[in-house]
Amino acid sequence: MAFIAFALLAFAIFGKILWIQFAQADQWAEHAQSIEQRTQDIEPTRGQIYSTDGSLLATSVPVYNLYWDSKATGIDSVTFVTELDSLCLQLSEKFPDRSPSEYRMDLLEAKRLGKRYYRVVKKMSYTDMKELKTFSFIKRGRHRSGFIFERIDIRKKPFGELASRTIGIDRLGSRVGLELAYNEELAGKTGKQLMERIAGNVWKPATDEYIEAPVDGVDIISSIDVHLQDVASNELNNLLRKHNAEWGTVILMEVETGYIRAIANLTRNQDEEGYSETYNYGIGQSIETGSTFKLASLISLLEDNHVDLTDSVDTGDGVVYFYDEPMSDSHEGGYGKISVEQVFEKSSNVGTAILVDRYYKDQPQKFLDHLTAMGLRQPLGIRLKGEKNPFIYEKVREGNWSGLSLTQMSIGYEVQQTPLQTLAFYNAIANGGTLMRPQFVESLTRNGKTIETNDPIVLQERICSRSTLKKTWQMMQGVCEEGGTADYIFEDSPYRVAGKTGTAKIAYSGGYYKNRYRASFVGFFPAENPKYSCIVVVNDPRSGVYYGSAIAAPVFKGLADKIYATQLELHDNQEPELLLGDQSKLPVSRSGAREDLERVFAGLAIPTSDNNESPWIETSTKEDHVALGAREQARGLIPNVVGMGLQDALYLLENAGLQVEVSGYGTVKRQSVPAGAAIRNHRRIRIELS
Repeated sequence: MAFIAFALLAFAIFGKILWIQFAQADQWAEHAQSIEQRTQDIEPTRGQIYSTDGSLLATSVPVYNLYWDSKATGIDSVTFVTELDSLCLQLSEKFPDRSPSEYRMDLLEAKRLGKRYYRVVKKMSYTDMKELKTFSFIKRGRHRSGFIFERIDIRKKPFGELASRTIGIDRLGSRVGLELAYNEELAGKTGKQLMERIAGNVWKPATDEYIEAPVDGVDIISSIDVHLQDVASNELNNLLRKHNAEWGTVILMEVETGYIRAIANLTRNQDEEGYSETYNYGIGQSIETGSTFKLASLISLLEDNHVDLTDSVDTGDGVVYFYDEPMSDSHEGGYGKISVEQVFEKSSNVGTAILVDRYYKDQPQKFLDHLTAMGLRQPLGIRLKGEKNPFIYEKVREGNWSGLSLTQMSIGYEVQQTPLQTLAFYNAIANGGTLMRPQFVESLTRNGKTIETNDPIVLQERICSRSTLKKTWQMMQGVCEEGGTADYIFEDSPYRVAGKTGTAKIAYSGGYYKNRYRASFVGFFPAENPKYSCIVVVNDPRSGVYYGSAIAAPVFKGLADKIYATQLELHDNQEPELLLGDQSKLPVSRSGAREDLERVFAGLAIPTSDNNESPWIETSTKEDHVALGAREQARGLIPNVVGMGLQDALYLLENAGLQVEVSGYGTVKRQSVPAGAAIRNHRRIRIELS
């Protein structure tokens, strides 16, 4: 009976095996596949971010990992043993972190253990990957060698810190800047690929083919100009270092379009020297604006016809009391009796507060309504995330409103705006009263073709009347001319600037720090026909100097000077006497680039003599012609730029890798490092123009 029982059990087991093997074959094959294979999402190549001049600001760089499937069915063991030494020698020469014997030991150990996804090399470049495909044994292909190349995209910023906070970070869960704002467009469409599970619960591609191919993201053409961005960052960095400030921001906007051409945000490093882009203060830092807000106060008074620029106000000895609280001017002893225009030009707290208190004390809501009508209470609605809302009272007695609020607001306290919001307001003045939305992206492209364009966006057609606008231009130009708070900064400029200085105490929860300030300057240039507006804010300088004219205005001027020197369309004819004097004499010419000079001489029908083909020439004016001589520029040696204009001199020196300091205007008369010196021994050069 026991024998019969065991026999029946054996037959039952055998029958079950046959049933599983044949009757349920498809069911179990499908189940096996479900646990051994799966469909995995394949991320597409992320789109690139370019500057407006075509320079690459952010890109996805492919890197490759090399894996080995030691149990690949196509591997011939004899060939593997024959070519192993040669392969290990090539790997060691290319990646010397391991010796040939170590590579050999690792590969043999992987084969002994039957590893199917052993990583041999990680994060190699595309060119390295192409080279490895020619190595012994690997060149036999994936199926016959077992070697697998896996691509991974990593985000790189070729220009490093330049505008890095605005460009943003592409890191899952913490994206910022353009990387976040345009993430959907940059990301593209996810694809699908069949993966198979191997030993160790590791998944690898079952084939090189896709079930659904990924669609790469579109490229972004930002409004950032790399040249202007570089200048802005350097000017701000130098200023912050000089005055040991906590942080600073500078933003350059194109007046007519609202495109942001440069934005730098630098914060003092806590654990090391220097400054880095760690936070976008221009967009995300809402601050009490200080004296730059006085423009809104004066516009309100002018719009209601309460004052004219020639009207006078007595500021006394520079101290006035409101509800027993003193308000004072920075000028010791006060300004006495001055005009309304001078109140703005000298940035008189007392004068501004007296006027606003005089005409709006009994109707403060009217003053608040003016601020609303100028668009100061609304955010700009930029696409970049993190814009703080401005804080300006909408109604009298709301929130912390007090008897002092009206006069405090008149000089930029108890109001808060981001630097970009303040800049947009001043840009509206430069733009004939039209308030533009700041934009950081001009267009989206795919494969070099434009698929979407971000046209300029008007937020408000007019923030004040034309008559008031004209007077604001006059006041703002006065700030930068004789008698204004920034006159000594712009006294030698070949272009005119309209702007406003600002200095504000830094607040804390219980009041204001005694000797900690925030300096600012905002304005536009050239004043007669504005092309750019710019704001500079420097927080908490520790050098003992803290006024906006001394701290922020020099950064504005440094940036404006470089723009003026390199964008000839901003120039008036600075040297008309060269062509308008004695017509019987030929004009004196600067030396410079052959192509440009020959075009000028041909256009003016000036005869030349020339016996060389050098791309750089020096000119010599003769009785009846201009002689063109060669000016050779040897590689590795300091170029000779004496006698050239600034544009040509900067081109040669900066392309030689030198940092250039410029003084004066006109033609280069002297260079601090003589021509012919070895470039490797010098990093900076100063040129003087006259």
